[in-house]
Amino acid sequence: MVKLNWREVKPGIAHEVGIDYQLLRGQALADPNIPTACMQGMMYVAFAMLQPGQAYHGHTHDDHEEVYYIIAGRGEMRIDDEVKPIRDGDIIYIGKNQLHAIRNTDENDFIHLLAFASQC
Repeated sequence: MVKLNWREVKPGIAHEVGIDYQLLRGQALADPNIPTACMQGMMYVAFAMLQPGQAYHGHTHDDHEEVYYIIAGRGEMRIDDEVKPIRDGDIIYIGKNQLHAIRNTDENDFIHLLAFASQC
């Protein structure tokens, strides 16, 4: 069994502003000597926080898809030319090469779970 609590992970910084805890890794990041680097079909899963007023600026990925699950807070998501409000309970799919950006419009941290998978 592979079990990990996000509080046990040293955070990194995502897109210069967000706090990112990479929980599980795989594919090119896989390592048989690291129990949490175990996934074969996905790149990684992360627990992330975006502080009030901060944003991940528009960007694309040519090597993977993403799924955001919003745990707490409210924000705004742009995918290509479409902009929609997002909030806790929402799940958002972002396809390969889609331009996307996210902004925290709340007074509290915007907390989300991210899953990244390359297209095999």
